[in-house]
Amino acid sequence: MNNPQQPREYDAVLGGQNQAPESAAVLGGIQGVKLRLSNPNPQMRIAALAQALNYGEAGLDLVIPALDDESWDVQKQAYSLLKSRTEASVTQILIESNAHLKLGASTDYTQLRDLLAAGKWKEADQETRHVMLAVAKRGKKGWLDVNSIDNFPCEDLRTIDQLWVRYSNGRFGLSVQKRIYQSLGGTGEYNREIWNAFADKIGWRKGGNWLPINEITFKSNAPEAHLPFRYDKSKILWTRNTVSSLTSRLANCNI
Repeated sequence: MNNPQQPREYDAVLGGQNQAPESAAVLGGIQGVKLRLSNPNPQMRIAALAQALNYGEAGLDLVIPALDDESWDVQKQAYSLLKSRTEASVTQILIESNAHLKLGASTDYTQLRDLLAAGKWKEADQETRHVMLAVAKRGKKGWLDVNSIDNFPCEDLRTIDQLWVRYSNGRFGLSVQKRIYQSLGGTGEYNREIWNAFADKIGWRKGGNWLPINEITFKSNAPEAHLPFRYDKSKILWTRNTVSSLTSRLANCNI
């Protein structure tokens, strides 16, 4: 039976004649990996993470705690390594730890999660606007143009949508809005009649008039797909002319 505590063929061993490859573990087998993972230098810990996976489940047990390492870079490397694993147990750990909220995308979504979990719909809507502008690097502009939507990272778009869908029990979210928009005939091309019908359907318009933000319903019993809203006060996040681009981006990202 293989002993993970013992050096293997890819380990560097005192007195050995073979040159260790770059992915080799350190002296003492897995104990050497443990030693490097306790090193104060984050780069040393990052290098040790990849080596840990040479030791099967024992090494995997060393990578998982690194999701909470004090270094963001170490956390990111641990997440990257674990995300590529196919074991159901690893996938479950990533879900339960909510690591994907801060490590699986380009920004931290824990604040958005906490607001949605608390049912603070208006604050969550504002946070959604904030993170989308941050991801697209459009904070100074204050709105998303076609190019920024077409290139919006799928992982971020998926995380935002999944949080809204999860905490609204499937009532709100970008994918819910896309489904309704497409059901009305919406495509990648802007159509004024379809856009207005969509706004009527999800409660953004009444009697042919667009509602001001103070009449938007930030409650769990709001119409289906009512949230997230598309503007804050007078600041429009995405315009009627970019809704088709957003629909296409969601489709391209399989959301």
